[in-house]
Amino acid sequence: KNSQIMHDIASRDDIKVFVDAFYGGMKSDDLVGHIFLDVMQVDWSHHLPKMYDFWEMLLLDGTNYKGAPMRPHMEVNQKEPLTMAHFDRWFELFSATLDAHFAGPKTEEAKTKAWNIAQTWAYKFRLINEP
Repeated sequence: KNSQIMHDIASRDDIKVFVDAFYGGMKSDDLVGHIFLDVMQVDWSHHLPKMYDFWEMLLLDGTNYKGAPMRPHMEVNQKEPLTMAHFDRWFELFSATLDAHFAGPKTEEAKTKAWNIAQTWAYKFRLINEP
């Protein structure tokens, strides 16, 4: 991994690169892939642009994201309870995808934000699922 060659996340196009790579790889993951493919049958043409907007908002002060990210995950949870293991795996794959494509402060910020989301949501879903 040579940081001379890798640049930091700096644009929406960069965000598209890691979001597409992340979901592309995640589909084949045995723990979380089937939730997207079988449980929720995600419409990728709808989901991916939302994720570009979401990460552009978090990392580059984008203003396109309009949504309540918790709501769709509550729907998932009703069909298959989400556990710490799911969030750990999601973060592991997300972080590895970033490291494979980018390097720099914005990339580290993306990992920190992703880690915080995973921890917060895992906690919330534990309260829902184990009252």
